[in-house]
Amino acid sequence: MFKKLQKQVGEVLEFSSDILDNGPRITIMGRNEIIVEYFQEVIQFSDEEIILKTPVGRLVIRGKKFVLTTVLQTEIHIKGNLLQLSFEEGV
Repeated sequence: MFKKLQKQVGEVLEFSSDILDNGPRITIMGRNEIIVEYFQEVIQFSDEEIILKTPVGRLVIRGKKFVLTTVLQTEIHIKGNLLQLSFEEGV
């Protein structure tokens, strides 16, 4: 019942399905800026690869000259040259 209520409230408030399903929200602006919300943990960080633990598996971001501009508990902002973004099963 809670899931049904959560979905109905989300539709009324216009929440996207990724928030309701506890998945990450990924915003990419061109090839130079990425915002990831609702991740759980930073597993690895270098200037060429970032691996984040998410509720739906590991999110792997590859590129060059990565710089973290904002790091919050469940939100991270990355600037650099994005080359690849992928999900891996498991955590």
